[in-house]
Amino acid sequence: MTPSQRQAVFDRFFTSLARSRSQRLGLRYLGTIRKLPPPPLPGEAAGTTRYYLNAVAKDDTTSGLVELGGRADAALRRAEHWVESGKGAVPAAAPAGRRLR
Repeated sequence: MTPSQRQAVFDRFFTSLARSRSQRLGLRYLGTIRKLPPPPLPGEAAGTTRYYLNAVAKDDTTSGLVELGGRADAALRRAEHWVESGKGAVPAAAPAGRRLR
């Protein structure tokens, strides 16, 4: 699989996790946001990417970002590693009934 194909799999995986999380929270899914860390200074370690769900309340009163965090964040970190290296398991959406928070 090429790097661009792995990135496409990652993007679908990220969207699937975000949609699932929005449903569990009772929110309407709008999209996903990936916040990249600023470039590190020489000699410093790179920061971590943060992943957010962009959602709106079902009654359209409020909208905002919800950080995925928890197990979803850990799954995204494993998927990031897979995209970069091509090694390990291909990320797949959580089966029905299994929760990633």
